[in-house]
Amino acid sequence: MAKISISLPDELLTYIDGKVKNRSALIETLLKQWQQQKEDEALAIACSVVDELALGWESVDT
Repeated sequence: MAKISISLPDELLTYIDGKVKNRSALIETLLKQWQQQKEDEALAIACSVVDELALGWESVDT
């Protein structure tokens, strides 16, 4: 796994350290959530584009 380094203001680090035991795990979790959000947004856009193409597909009620 690659390592990266980020710089944060001291007051933010103090706040984070007061809330979590492992700040690296927090940052990793936040980045994964951000990645998932971006993927979800891209999928929603792709679905919207396909819907606009009016390919003749119809929804099936079960």
